[in-house]
Amino acid sequence: LGLLHAAALYALALVPAARPLTLLWAYFCFLLNALGVTAGAHRLWSHRSYKAKLPLRIFLAAANSMAFQNDIFEWARDHRVHHKYSETDADPHNARRGFFFSHIGWLFVRKHQDVIEKGRKLDLTDLLADPVVRFQRKYYKITVALMCFLIPTMVPWCFWGESLWNSYFLASILRYTISLNVTWLVNSAA
Repeated sequence: LGLLHAAALYALALVPAARPLTLLWAYFCFLLNALGVTAGAHRLWSHRSYKAKLPLRIFLAAANSMAFQNDIFEWARDHRVHHKYSETDADPHNARRGFFFSHIGWLFVRKHQDVIEKGRKLDLTDLLADPVVRFQRKYYKITVALMCFLIPTMVPWCFWGESLWNSYFLASILRYTISLNVTWLVNSAA
């Protein structure tokens, strides 16, 4: 994570040399991966706030892979534990452990045993019954490589002649790092 954030800071220096379309593309990708987390992993799969037909579920799963914040099953499981056991040791990013812990620190330590134990007791049959969730979980590494890094990098390079360097650092690295921190701020600042 340190290297990722250092690379994102470096990417900021590339912004003045980038083509405007590349910056718009990076922002568009940010919005897509935000949808994958908010409308997908959060509202659809964690909270079951609405029902979605297969094409929308496939789109949201692809957008969730672009976000690279764990597969839908793991994201939804941990989020359900977070809500059920909020601000206890069973909460994966327990805010009572401080701002840093709830923002990013929880990623540097092993999950508290209560998180694992309570997560195993949740009814997750709805997630396991969804073939889109199962597919994304099975092929998560491939879908992340494709959606989070390859497509965001290749589009500016192939379609409007952006340098591969700028494409990678702006549309992939900077966009990904900003999206992570925006999500983490929901845990820490909020």
